[in-house]
Amino acid sequence: MKGFQSRLPAARWEEGLLCGNGTIGAMVMGWPKEETIYFTHEKLYAPFAPKREPVHTAGHLEAIRRMMLDGRYEEAAEFVVNLSYQEGYGPRIEQWTDGFTVACDMKLRFPQKEEPEDYKKSLNFENGQAEVSFTLGSSRVTRDFFVSRAAGIAVMRITSSEPVSFEVSLEKHQEIQEACEPYWKEVGYDRRILDPLVAVQDHTLLYEGVYQDTDFGYRCAVKVAETDGAVCGEPDRITVRNARDTLLFYNLLPVPDRRKAVPRAEDSFEGLPLSYEELLQAHARLHNAVYSRMELKLSDPQAPKSELAEELWEKGRQKLPPNRYFEMLCDAGRYQVICASGETPPTLQGIWTGTNHVPWSADYTRNGNEQTVILSNLPGNMFECMDSFIRYEESLIPEERENARVMYGYPGILSASRTSSHGLNNHFSVEWPMTFWTTGAAWNAHFFYDYYLYTMDREFFLNHALPYMKECIVFFEKFLIEDENGKWMFVPSYSPENKPANSPGISQACINATMDVALVSELLRNLIQGCETEGVEKESLPKWRAMLGKMPAYQINEDGALKEWCTSRHEDFYDHRHSSHLYPLYYGVAEEFKNQPELMEAAKKAYEMRMKYKKQEIGVMAFGTIQMAMTAVHLGDTDTAWRLLCSIAENNYYNTFSPSHNAGPFIFNCDISGGVPGLIFEMLIQSYPVTDENGKIQSFEIRLLPNLPEPWQSGSLRGVRARGGFELNFSWENGKVTQCEVISHSNYSYTMG
Repeated sequence: MKGFQSRLPAARWEEGLLCGNGTIGAMVMGWPKEETIYFTHEKLYAPFAPKREPVHTAGHLEAIRRMMLDGRYEEAAEFVVNLSYQEGYGPRIEQWTDGFTVACDMKLRFPQKEEPEDYKKSLNFENGQAEVSFTLGSSRVTRDFFVSRAAGIAVMRITSSEPVSFEVSLEKHQEIQEACEPYWKEVGYDRRILDPLVAVQDHTLLYEGVYQDTDFGYRCAVKVAETDGAVCGEPDRITVRNARDTLLFYNLLPVPDRRKAVPRAEDSFEGLPLSYEELLQAHARLHNAVYSRMELKLSDPQAPKSELAEELWEKGRQKLPPNRYFEMLCDAGRYQVICASGETPPTLQGIWTGTNHVPWSADYTRNGNEQTVILSNLPGNMFECMDSFIRYEESLIPEERENARVMYGYPGILSASRTSSHGLNNHFSVEWPMTFWTTGAAWNAHFFYDYYLYTMDREFFLNHALPYMKECIVFFEKFLIEDENGKWMFVPSYSPENKPANSPGISQACINATMDVALVSELLRNLIQGCETEGVEKESLPKWRAMLGKMPAYQINEDGALKEWCTSRHEDFYDHRHSSHLYPLYYGVAEEFKNQPELMEAAKKAYEMRMKYKKQEIGVMAFGTIQMAMTAVHLGDTDTAWRLLCSIAENNYYNTFSPSHNAGPFIFNCDISGGVPGLIFEMLIQSYPVTDENGKIQSFEIRLLPNLPEPWQSGSLRGVRARGGFELNFSWENGKVTQCEVISHSNYSYTMG
């Protein structure tokens, strides 16, 4: 079985067993006599701040640009914030995105006086089933649970060797520990959550979530679908007495407008089979069809035949974690991403939370976090998970058009830096001038185009990638202004989340961020390459080539390092958790860097300057560590990539292999659920298109074991994907490939580099 077993109940909510079908999330605490399951929904965000039009800066754009070109960066940021106050915005603490919160706590209370013994729990990655078992007096009690993709509900079976009694309730969430930081409690995402409406009808407990000053809400239902015991309904709970076998159904539905007739949560139970095994098999077929497509194996002769999760976790926290631990992190990460991918992709916390004091709203943070959690979807053969990302980004286009129109007066799209319940750009401040960040959509466009490269699906390119990329570039056709040499300038600009060393005040406002230049350059190159390959948009190609030719030159500072800003006005600040100017090395080596050795050397120097500080950090901002490690991989620095991967492995996981944002582990966060497998795959296989002089793709190059760490001298990868529509099964011994099967899903050829 892929997954793990443990003998430890959760000591904190972050250690709950993670289950989900992409829509409903569940954290199973596994407490024997008072089981608690925290239920969430991918679209359930507690109303926090009113949804507002973006601040109307379009009519003031020239004034903002004059301030910035005069070096008055903070004044420009203050101007935007003051304008927002005039338009009804409140202070920054009131402008967070709506928070991802717990719908309700489902409780199963066992009133027996005996203390539980012989406790076990497990999580099966192959079918998504969590199991908890223990002895209670003379009874062996087992609780099996999963969230079904096939039925769209959660299912639990309680079995006992002797008749047992228990109570089932749905309760308003109660915090069991302090907020990870006091600030997130102060923000108060839960301040508008009112007491629920609870009722019992026959064998079904109904729970209606209500918020203050809004008609938005949600409905939950849990039903005793089948039992061999007696069922007694009380005003706020259901009691099952003297049962050996009980089947529970649970469902959760957001309600956009409680005043209108809406489906009832319990309606989904109608017509379902009353067989746990039948329901599990139907779900497992869908879940495992994605999960089982690929597998990583790393030789580990010292690994025991069976090992508890807590034992492996303790070994993993030592220097040089065992290979089995890296296998587990890859398996667990892929499982978590699958469970959290539904109509929308995983948030900062996937699809889970056990607190309403959620850091950063547990939203979509789009200046690196969102891009990291989807990092393994394409090479990991999880295209269904990437579809969730594509759907979500396309759903935001109307509001992103409004962002571009209202804030800049231009066509095209502009992505907000944070989104949850909507895509309007409502979150910014003087220090964090997010209205100046214009390239978020261009970053997302990278993944639209990469989806095309991994599949070479013409229809996807024409119907999804190309329209999205054109929405991005049409904005920059209007936004970019010329300098005195006829080169483009990005004014305003933003380099997440850094500020120039010589910039006074607190604001991160800037001009000509290197990442902005890199992203728009990549966008143009991908447009040209894709359209040349598919023979479309011929009338647009000269315009895009001309735009590319006017991109500002990358700059090298006095230390010989690539500058974070393509201007002499800003000085570099090295000690920072982000490394946005190294974007050209995140996912490969950008074309302009391949052709200019001096830029590669400058990028190496910039990377070394960042690493001076990164080496002093332990697991701080895990997704930033992933980005640095990906940069190391593409610079050929296997030792550093390995060291950074080990740092994450040792510091950023709970004992159920759930990930964290910071070392400790501290702050439940799913960025590395996709980031760690994505990094592992990039160390073991890389692939790139080969083009003619016009940019038309002719073939692909595949490289095996380009960054093989010394401890991984033998292993195998099955079902991994490469650009060009290729699927590979390969193995290696003593650092050399011994077997390789390449399955082509396209008409393109390849060479092994």
